[in-house]
Amino acid sequence: MEEYLESLFVTLKAILLLILSTIRNIFPTGWLPRKDVKGQTVLITGSGSGLGRLMSFEFGKLGARIVLWDINEDGNLETLRELESRGVEKMGVRGPENGKN
Repeated sequence: MEEYLESLFVTLKAILLLILSTIRNIFPTGWLPRKDVKGQTVLITGSGSGLGRLMSFEFGKLGARIVLWDINEDGNLETLRELESRGVEKMGVRGPENGKN
């Protein structure tokens, strides 16, 4: 009997998670609540280029304080200057050299 109840519980939980996942994928993102990052500190790795750079711009638009972390010092400084021109609170940090680049 106990195994039956446990199986039933797991099955119901799986169905509930499937329903929630479906709802999240059907409705536009604007309808669902989003975490407010205004005033929060966000560490972005790989901020010197690509996706990391774009993420730092997006989090900057949302009012987050940005900490940039990248081993590419030139790219990181370029991102830092761009954020500065947009008035974003930021700090640049050069990541450690590990010799595996």
